Amino acid sequence: MTNNFVRREFLKLAGLSAVGLRSAGADPARDERMAWWREARFGMFIHWGLYSVLGGEWKGFDYGKEMGGSSAEWIMLRAGISREEYATLAKQFNPVKFKAQEWVGLAKEAGMKYMVITSKHHDGFSMFGSKMTKYNIVDATPFRRDVIKELAQECRRQGLRFGVYYSHCRDWYNRDPQDRNNEIPPPPQYVSFVKGQLRELLTNYGPLGVIWFDTGDKYADINTEYGRLVQQLQPQCLISGRLQGREGVSDYQQEGDRRIPAKRVNGDVETPMTLRDNWGYDRDENNWKSDKDILQRFTLTACRGANMLLNMGPQPDGLLAPQEISSLKAIGRWMKVNSEAIYGTTAGPFDYDFEWGSISQKPDRLYLHVLKWNPSGIAFHGLKSKINRAWLLTDTRNSLAIEQDTAKGLVKVNVPAKAPDENVSVIALEIAGKPVVDEKAAGTYHWSKDVDIRLNQEKIAKQKAMGWRQVLRDKKNK
Repeated sequence: MTNNFVRREFLKLAGLSAVGLRSAGADPARDERMAWWREARFGMFIHWGLYSVLGGEWKGFDYGKEMGGSSAEWIMLRAGISREEYATLAKQFNPVKFKAQEWVGLAKEAGMKYMVITSKHHDGFSMFGSKMTKYNIVDATPFRRDVIKELAQECRRQGLRFGVYYSHCRDWYNRDPQDRNNEIPPPPQYVSFVKGQLRELLTNYGPLGVIWFDTGDKYADINTEYGRLVQQLQPQCLISGRLQGREGVSDYQQEGDRRIPAKRVNGDVETPMTLRDNWGYDRDENNWKSDKDILQRFTLTACRGANMLLNMGPQPDGLLAPQEISSLKAIGRWMKVNSEAIYGTTAGPFDYDFEWGSISQKPDRLYLHVLKWNPSGIAFHGLKSKINRAWLLTDTRNSLAIEQDTAKGLVKVNVPAKAPDENVSVIALEIAGKPVVDEKAAGTYHWSKDVDIRLNQEKIAKQKAMGWRQVLRDKKNK
């Protein structure tokens, strides 16, 4: 995972689209293609490959994010493992406990509407049966099964859209090993290799909902060729914003890794989020986000107008970690009650949030996502529209009393003393038509979920200063 985050943030603040993105609303055909994605709001990301065998460790060193400051799936680069040595991991990769039905079933139970899995990450190993190389899960491992095909079929059976992540530029196996940071343009033979694999993915696995490209923003012309190939072979397939091609190639933007939008966004945006620090499996990292934390990140993302793609890093045996399963089930329980406030919503009408939380909306309805319960009432300002009715999504039959001054734009919803949900409670407001916002209303954004990221970065810096070997030794001696 990497991104051109600073540049995209600047463009968004300036009211511009990232290079290569199509303008929202300017193309009815594109709006039609995007309709399912805008309705979905929530998907599952999966980082799985040979790096899962190592679990973030190599020859006594921990290269996972908790200890080494780099993601577990980057271990080939960070540990300086040669192509020959890394390729031997394929003989150890035998995920006999993998069941596509279980993974897709858990995603569906959590309320996810689409799935995206790494078909080839930066290590260059193909997780599908590619004819372009023998270095793939079917030909090089004892497993000899095409997990991309099995997941694609299972997603169709259970009603989820299926997509693939593909590292189109950074490849430490199939490109020059002396250019692991990709400082030179990809050579013609590698471009042909990528196009060949894209053709395989786009023709052998049924309709794809998304191709999620990653890195390579220096090479817009080549990236545009990849994007045009996708558009040619599967015109309905969406293309992620990290392809960084010419205008009209990508369909939506990505936020920075693990970053919810700092404010309300315009256009189509997705935030990739982890349940712990790592994307790929790390056997020795336990910085799991709590159910409350992940649900608050999820609802704030929706209230600010973005989709969330929540990552899983399966174990090398093919099972998800118990903490991943637990989190998915917790989200699913919340979604069974509150999904109305997520699916098909857009960012709230205010360019600010509130001390208690934030708001998502539909044409005649507002949803108050209450992260901090106030038994004396949930109040907000800026709404000139008349509210016809208010109720908790946990109790749709009974209305809540409302105090409203439309002239001043003030609203207060009287609520029970105890929050119906300890993580996030949702209040629905039925309004007369589309919300009318007081033009003079102003406020600030109270909710940021990046504090733990900064704290963890400080922890990483201290661990680096100590030295990885000492950190690992101290941890094992506990």
